[in-house]
Amino acid sequence: MIKLRHLLHDLSECVIARCRVDGNTILAKNRDRMYAPDLEVVHELVDGVEVVYMRDVLTDWSEGMNENGIGIVNASLMVGFDEKEGDLAKDKAKKGKNGKPSYDGLKIRKALEQGKLSKAIRSIINFKGEDEDDVGVKGMTIVSNAQHSFIIEMTTKHLPTIKRVQPDQTITRTNHGVAYPDTGYTGGIKRQSSKSRQQIAYDVLSDISSQEHILDALSKQHDSDKFMNPYRRDNSYGFTTSSQVMMDLNNLKFEFRHDAGNSTFKGLVNKLPQGYEPKIQVVVETTSDK
Repeated sequence: MIKLRHLLHDLSECVIARCRVDGNTILAKNRDRMYAPDLEVVHELVDGVEVVYMRDVLTDWSEGMNENGIGIVNASLMVGFDEKEGDLAKDKAKKGKNGKPSYDGLKIRKALEQGKLSKAIRSIINFKGEDEDDVGVKGMTIVSNAQHSFIIEMTTKHLPTIKRVQPDQTITRTNHGVAYPDTGYTGGIKRQSSKSRQQIAYDVLSDISSQEHILDALSKQHDSDKFMNPYRRDNSYGFTTSSQVMMDLNNLKFEFRHDAGNSTFKGLVNKLPQGYEPKIQVVVETTSDK
């Protein structure tokens, strides 16, 4: 029997990327959902470490960066759970329930508390959180600071692989396995979409001259088929892009852009102590394709 909390395991179907622009290390993400999420950005100190992260209010999914320039983004390989999540999320919303079904949100926030990249990587792989049987963040995870970047690929059935990214290398990942080709979308139109989104994102980011253009480039319609684009608009398969994130790990800048047609932004939650001078600059923007 599959537990409800596992069906709601919020591993985002999306595009994630790491690139170098003007000598700076950038992480970026387009996040797709089968429902219109309520989203917020949280800025706080955790055990003395300044962190900023986006949070899905329904599922508690989170990802972001800290004052040490460590950033984390993730893409799902548990695609069956992602697709079931849409109906379950809508059902919970009708019943007025919010809940916190995703243990991975907590795991990523725990990794963001770390002062060193090596400790953040160990946390991503080993931290159990509230579920003793659910170890580590599943899927494709890019963990990076300004100098070094790594891709971690793991599932409930596969041990983690850790790949170092070369200093000036552009890396994109979507929802099909690379180290483990039998994971994520393995065939059909959805694998075609995953491959297309990865390749388009790689092509546009390899040609970017300024980080100011990154989120715009990742939101353009590059293919006439809406389902094949990194930024997915209304299509027959249900997934649409609800938000984008970009992190400049050198200059400590966190940019969050939500699509008002596909999500609701609940606000910037500032939990920093009064009088505290933040190290991370936070920029929140709104767009809408509807």
